[in-house]
Amino acid sequence: DMFPRVSTVTSRPLRARNAEEKKKRRSEILRAAECLWLNTPYSELSMSQVAREAQLAKGTLYLYFDTKEELFLALLSEHLEEWLKDLLQHLETHRYDSPDDLTDFIVSSVLPQESLRRMLVLLNQVIDSSISPEQSQNFRRLLLRYIVSIVECMPYDRNVNLRILMHVYALALGWQMVASGPHLDQHPAFLATSPHPHPRPSFEGEFRLGLRAAVHAIIQEATQN
Repeated sequence: DMFPRVSTVTSRPLRARNAEEKKKRRSEILRAAECLWLNTPYSELSMSQVAREAQLAKGTLYLYFDTKEELFLALLSEHLEEWLKDLLQHLETHRYDSPDDLTDFIVSSVLPQESLRRMLVLLNQVIDSSISPEQSQNFRRLLLRYIVSIVECMPYDRNVNLRILMHVYALALGWQMVASGPHLDQHPAFLATSPHPHPRPSFEGEFRLGLRAAVHAIIQEATQN
């Protein structure tokens, strides 16, 4: 060739030399994957794309993560731990004396976490069936460690608090899928009954509505028993 080819990968040492460099490189890989996932469906996202985004050779990427599922599990764990830690610290320093106050706090905490909610949907649909039993156990151990502490800091009986948290999880994931999925008014059954478009459901509005009803019902049921 008349002109030499220029590599698009920034020249870096193939291996990080110490623990601090390894930690930094691992973080760069996670940030690259997260950046790509903002605009690329998970099914279309490849390890090669992540390597290019992180400006690494593909072989270097595999020194840190064996599979795309393992990479995204690490990204999910990072986001989840950050959110749970913040939730726990807030519950340790604030008191919520009414069901609506507790609901409003939880909604305000969950609302900014769209990326985390999307990754939790991905966990249930794709990741969980593709990772090793050891990776799955480590993830659940991380989750359980925080859940136990959070349950102790919530204002009601332990079993009530745990049920509330389960509803938070189910409602958040359910409404995330509905709010971000195919619009129902495009379904033939809807088009046959009404030619006018239906408004897309609001995650915040529907999640708050469902959680408030669930919290009141759980507390009422507990006081009657």
